[in-house]
Amino acid sequence: MTVIDVSTWDKRNVWHNGAGALCVRPGMRRVAAPSGGRRWVGGFSVQNPWTLETWHYVADVSTAGLDLVVRILDDDFVEWQSIKVGVDVIPRGFSYGVVEGEIMIGSPDMPTLWGYVGGALTLATKVDSDNPGTTAIAVPRGLVTSVLNRIVIADGASIYISDPVSVTGGSPRTFVGQNQNQRPGVVFGLHEGAGGQLVCVTSAGVYALDPAAFAVQIVGSNGTDWRLVNRNVATSYESSCNVRGRIYGLTQDGFTLVDTEGGDVARLDDSVYPGQVRRVQSPDWRVSRVYEGDDGPIVVSDGIAHGSTGPLMHWVDTASGVRSWWSHSSAVMRGTLRDPDGDVLVLSEDGVYIIDGNSDGTQACATGSTTEPTAYVFGRLTTDPEDNPIMRRAVWASQASARLAIRGKLQTAQGGGTLATFTADSRSLIINSTNWGSSSVWYQEEPLGNMRWDCMYPTPDLVLELSTDGGLHRFSGSVNVDLSESAKVRTKTRGPG
Repeated sequence: MTVIDVSTWDKRNVWHNGAGALCVRPGMRRVAAPSGGRRWVGGFSVQNPWTLETWHYVADVSTAGLDLVVRILDDDFVEWQSIKVGVDVIPRGFSYGVVEGEIMIGSPDMPTLWGYVGGALTLATKVDSDNPGTTAIAVPRGLVTSVLNRIVIADGASIYISDPVSVTGGSPRTFVGQNQNQRPGVVFGLHEGAGGQLVCVTSAGVYALDPAAFAVQIVGSNGTDWRLVNRNVATSYESSCNVRGRIYGLTQDGFTLVDTEGGDVARLDDSVYPGQVRRVQSPDWRVSRVYEGDDGPIVVSDGIAHGSTGPLMHWVDTASGVRSWWSHSSAVMRGTLRDPDGDVLVLSEDGVYIIDGNSDGTQACATGSTTEPTAYVFGRLTTDPEDNPIMRRAVWASQASARLAIRGKLQTAQGGGTLATFTADSRSLIINSTNWGSSSVWYQEEPLGNMRWDCMYPTPDLVLELSTDGGLHRFSGSVNVDLSESAKVRTKTRGPG
């Protein structure tokens, strides 16, 4: 039998455990939901720098007539304040910056908000500069971020940098004309990158402003400190994100690091058509959205669905290289939040989801859950172009029952039927079966079990699709296949004419 490495094949609902072993993605448990008739369209979490309390800031609109509202929720998702912004729009690039405990929230589509982290929000109004030689202008609207001890706002091609803030003076609401900058293209992403540099993702490339430029009160306009660091162009908001100081941006084919030149592009299209699930592909991924994850960027595309389920989310661990599209029946992702421990929560239009457990549901614990995620691994067996192989047998290992499909056709498992099973290890813990405290049980995870399918499938183009159920169930990163001695395809070379 031939051993095939499937760890690099295309995946659905696949992740890894703490030891790095491949497994079915964890469950997604909804722990909060918007009020009736509304949907969340953006949000983020901020930790109070002095009390370490976590506060969630979310934007929601009516499903009938928009009516944008920004809400502050505590770490138990209890609403503390709501403020009507006065616009009927879904805000593009809903973003924020924090300097010395003061928070500013903005978007090109709404007035900028200001407040203290953990305090009430109000519309941001200008504050006179401490420098008598400059005159404050109205607080602009646009994308918001913080860099070192300043707030930066971008609207179109214009970039506004606030006065510096310290314990002795200065306000993030002080903007002066001398600190207005201009870039060659529209700014679609605004981030504080590694080392305190300001990174602007624009329609004309990615520009960075060195942190040394912020050492003086007047940063200046269009100075020589600006550098073109990447020629990738953006075409929409929320097409870039900051993951641990590195800036990722969407490209036509996938995503890449954009705070430096020459990064490899991670392609998002599936390489083969799987059969049991829909193929993921897009002519241009720059119109999708990307958000910050724990281990890498999370790409979301509303227009791509997984069978009868909702839109897909592409999760990646940049350290291990594990990448997979995740599906969920109702979660239309609109951002990420953080719990008090710093773990990522999925902010969706219909609620907030924790990533935990072995099943999906609408409660924090597994009570009443009936939906377990199914993981798929699929790819093409590489054979000689002149071969005409017949696949006779496949063996795979998993912690749960599994299925095998060849070019979309489910195969018969050993013992009959399409669902391959194995006898559970009686010494291991089995959910809904083992009695806790039993002296005959070893407190260990269920070991992998071998499963076999007997096939008779003749084709020179073998596309295999392996699937297994249950969140966090491990499975093998390789499959053994038995191909018969194939007959060479006879070819005839014809000359000119």
